[in-house]
Amino acid sequence: MKFRLNSLLTLVVCFMLCSLALGQDLASFEKRTTVKKLDNGLTIIICERPEAPVFSFFTHVDAGSVQDPMDKTGLAHMFEHMAFKGTDTIGTRDYAGEKVALAKVEDAYAAYIAERDKPVDRDEKKLKQLEQNWKDAIAVADKFSAPYNNEFGKIVESEGGEGMNAFTDFDETGYHYSFPVNRLELWAYLESERFLHPVMRQFYKERNVVIEERDVYKRQIPPSRVGRLIAADLPRRARLRESLRA
Repeated sequence: MKFRLNSLLTLVVCFMLCSLALGQDLASFEKRTTVKKLDNGLTIIICERPEAPVFSFFTHVDAGSVQDPMDKTGLAHMFEHMAFKGTDTIGTRDYAGEKVALAKVEDAYAAYIAERDKPVDRDEKKLKQLEQNWKDAIAVADKFSAPYNNEFGKIVESEGGEGMNAFTDFDETGYHYSFPVNRLELWAYLESERFLHPVMRQFYKERNVVIEERDVYKRQIPPSRVGRLIAADLPRRARLRESLRA
């Protein structure tokens, strides 16, 4: 009985100490936190931690896979990947030439898809040639970015960045990495540029990566009946959320 009382007393004391520590941490956290909303609608939340000359950021985008159009699923996940492909000034040796080449890729792809999806009278020989035209157009476009492949990531790494990654969920997309504190302006430039001036280079190669990631996810987490019902209801929930915002 004495042992039980001592154990209970120890548990109560630990609980009280944890509560006090939590209160102190919360007060300290609130004191070190600043919230600003910019004119463009972007909300900035800053929590100061002066222990090390490093800052870590998390860019939260309030949109995910449930916002994908019903006939164009995967767009949120695709843009997450494309946000690392650079801009009109990052990741290319000649954007003016690359822009023309990328347009030709889309024209060639449209011609290929038009023939491939014909319900009747599809010409297999023509289809094979159109597919090759599309692949050739991709090869030409890639020459503009090949010398600067993954330049966005290389810039971050060369300037001391660590932990660069991103994810797409049902209703959010997140981007994050850490930089030395004296690279704050560089981070602001890189982060704004990749959202303001993204270039859809290497799109079809990256689409294959996204498809593979999706397949791996599906194999790792077999869908349950409840999961399928929830997934089927996500578009309706997204429309409801948008109507409530209006």
